[in-house]
Amino acid sequence: MEIFSAVGKQMDAATTVKPSSSAPEARQVEQTNAPREVAKDAQTQNAQDKKEIQQQLTETVRNLNTHMESLNTNISFGFNDKIESLYVSVMEKSSGKTIRKIPTEEAMKLSEHFREIIGLIFDKKG
Repeated sequence: MEIFSAVGKQMDAATTVKPSSSAPEARQVEQTNAPREVAKDAQTQNAQDKKEIQQQLTETVRNLNTHMESLNTNISFGFNDKIESLYVSVMEKSSGKTIRKIPTEEAMKLSEHFREIIGLIFDKKG
């Protein structure tokens, strides 16, 4: 029992805060605009990266189509800017009529619509 009372007294002494006259003064926190500047830099960097990727994809699509023409195939590639996705078209060589588009036109429109909805729900400006 003596052990428990001794431990209890030590715990009480440890948890009791005694005021000290030599406590250091608190100073004001300095505010900077660094996080905002970093965020703006990151946004401009992301925009530049996005443009570069779109240019690379456009160039790749152009090269793929050139190769497909040289192979005399009825397949062409495309890039949809609105959904930022590639698509493949299978066409009838004689008439130029599209036989199949992957993903379908409906799927691309649906994806575009969902992107708009997500943009409204998760507006970055808000």
